[in-house]
Amino acid sequence: MKRFSLLLAAVLAALPAAADAPGMRNKGSFIQLTTRSWFTFDPAAAFDAVSFIVTGNVYEPLITFKNVDDPEALMPFLASQVPSVANGLLSKDGLRYRFPIREGVKFHSGDPLTPEDVRYSLLRFMLHDIEGGPSALLLRPVLGVYSTRGEDGKIALDFEKAAAAVRVDGDSVVVRLAAPDKTFLKALASLPIVVSKPWSIAHGEWDGTAGSWERFNDRPLEKSYYHDHANGTAPFRVESADAESGSLLLKRHDAYWRAAASLEEVRLRVVPSKALRLWMLENGDADGSYFEDRDFSEAKDLDGVRVVEQPFYASLGEVLFFGFQVDAASPRIGSGKLDGKGISPDFFSNPDVRKGFAAALDYEGYLKRGLGMRGRRAPGPVPELFLPGQAPAATVFDLKAAERHFKKAFGGALWEKGFSLTLAYSPSNASRVVLANLMKAGLEKVNPKFRIEIQRLPSAEIYEEAEAGRLPLFIAGYYSDYPDPHSFAFGLLHGAGYYPKAQRYSNAKLDAMIEEAAAVSDPELRRERYRKISAAAAEDPAQIYTYQPARFSAVRDWVRGLDATDNVNNLRLNNFPYFYSLSKS
Repeated sequence: MKRFSLLLAAVLAALPAAADAPGMRNKGSFIQLTTRSWFTFDPAAAFDAVSFIVTGNVYEPLITFKNVDDPEALMPFLASQVPSVANGLLSKDGLRYRFPIREGVKFHSGDPLTPEDVRYSLLRFMLHDIEGGPSALLLRPVLGVYSTRGEDGKIALDFEKAAAAVRVDGDSVVVRLAAPDKTFLKALASLPIVVSKPWSIAHGEWDGTAGSWERFNDRPLEKSYYHDHANGTAPFRVESADAESGSLLLKRHDAYWRAAASLEEVRLRVVPSKALRLWMLENGDADGSYFEDRDFSEAKDLDGVRVVEQPFYASLGEVLFFGFQVDAASPRIGSGKLDGKGISPDFFSNPDVRKGFAAALDYEGYLKRGLGMRGRRAPGPVPELFLPGQAPAATVFDLKAAERHFKKAFGGALWEKGFSLTLAYSPSNASRVVLANLMKAGLEKVNPKFRIEIQRLPSAEIYEEAEAGRLPLFIAGYYSDYPDPHSFAFGLLHGAGYYPKAQRYSNAKLDAMIEEAAAVSDPELRRERYRKISAAAAEDPAQIYTYQPARFSAVRDWVRGLDATDNVNNLRLNNFPYFYSLSKS
């Protein structure tokens, strides 16, 4: 579940009508600035923010959300109806979903969309199952498993079981779940994954048969033709891309099944420098750009630029992740022993160590210096937007409390000997620099023998090192995979979730609570279950939660179109751009 969402996504604003602005360049072209490049175009593997922005504008889901204000309201998309008991497309036992496939839809290649394409796409998404990828979003509800592989890494899934669960019936695709699951439709509405089966096969991808699927299971990303090629049904198609230079050109899909987009093309450009992004936006060399929350005042003061604040807190923000069982060969744990020159591989398995770290962090200092006072303290692993009524965060900056916990850890040996370890983060966000240094400073105030080395790693390397269990402590951001508390509870707390797997963290009690909550249909009862999950997680913290950021969008004042509340592919909720909504005038 690699929504290792590193807060590197492009963001855009909802703007009211205004007079034509002087200096506007190329009405049909939109230039959007980001801080890093995408990792992949493969919709079965795109799980980081920038890759998801690309796939979310190139591929489409079967159903989607009516608007960003109501995550329970769904509408048809590539399917012509949303299954419900009332319309007869959902069985009364909540297990069988029928999706009539829309006619008249064409892929960018010109091929028509068929029910077999949809079946193939769903199976491909589940069976390719790239380590750290998003396949569990469907594997869990459809097949009742979290991976196609066992603990030994070998294939453990029966293809016939998967084939029977997803089948074509006339003009429809029928999906049968392993058990009732309240999150299934929301997850499906957030997954732009429909590809062309004939086009895939023609370019060396899986042929859809039982005899060949294992060869495509957990392939390295670069071996997929979809890694740097795309063929979806969405409003824009990939015209050209250069990941090294960070330049991407999307062209309008003129045969789009809805009305063609207003914009003729979208150019994504990677510009790591904040100063340069500010200058390009003010100078009219860009139409929209990503900025961090701490940049709000600077962006707001730009001439010819409009800044609009997102009215809700949907992201969990930056999180500090503990490694519960670090690879003993990792250079980031020093000597590998609790001797003052390093830490033992299981250092963070000690709850007093984790609680000591949590109490040593200056949360308000991070809000002020890292977020520019633009944030709301996260109550726990699930944002208040998705789970109202939670108790406030229990952990506060308290060096005395941190000292008490550290003196209890390892029978007092930790306090006497001290420790040395590395805290890693991706340099793409300045707020992470602040958070890392505040963590370091707080620990050194508690005890000068506590030493933290801060290491900057490229985003891709953060992923690789975390998955390999070589990071004792690292920082990453977290967005919702879909708008539901289960997205956060599973991704952060369940042993099969991406982060817990990377952390080597497992809590059988929490796993059972999370699985039970997913099947509950009554809304208030579901919320109560997740509130209990959040409270249980606070007793034995697996991560340190900080502040939910107050997102904002910065665009030139000639940009129009995001005043709509659409939430196709769950892009808008995460404040990612959906270019189909945009125009310039």
